[in-house]
Amino acid sequence: MKRFNFSLQKVLDLREFEEDQAKNELGMAIADSERIKQELEYVALKRVENNKARAQTDDMDQIMAIERFIVRLDLRKEELLEELAEAELVIEQKRQAFAEAMKNRKVVTKLKEKKEADYKADVLKAEEAVIDDITGAKYN
Repeated sequence: MKRFNFSLQKVLDLREFEEDQAKNELGMAIADSERIKQELEYVALKRVENNKARAQTDDMDQIMAIERFIVRLDLRKEELLEELAEAELVIEQKRQAFAEAMKNRKVVTKLKEKKEADYKADVLKAEEAVIDDITGAKYN
């Protein structure tokens, strides 16, 4: 008996590849978002440190330098928040693309499973027919 051969195997392989690509792109988008969040945490930590340093010094030049640095940290925080909002939009787009790719792959996978089940049922019927023929010939 010949082996099961799925005629759309190349399509299934392509759909699996597209799903893997979409998954990788989603992972990269999430990683970018996490990088931005870590940088926001770093900015917040530096701001707290500089606020403490400002409270502990009486040198006016140093206080002004700390103030300028805090203003710069606040500007950076705003930039990062904008980047984070954009990154979240990208994540949602990549998540939708991944879901679509996964759905497309599942359609072909389900078709393959159905065709394989039909093939196995046909093989089983053929084997039963052969066994019936052998059994019938034995009694005749």
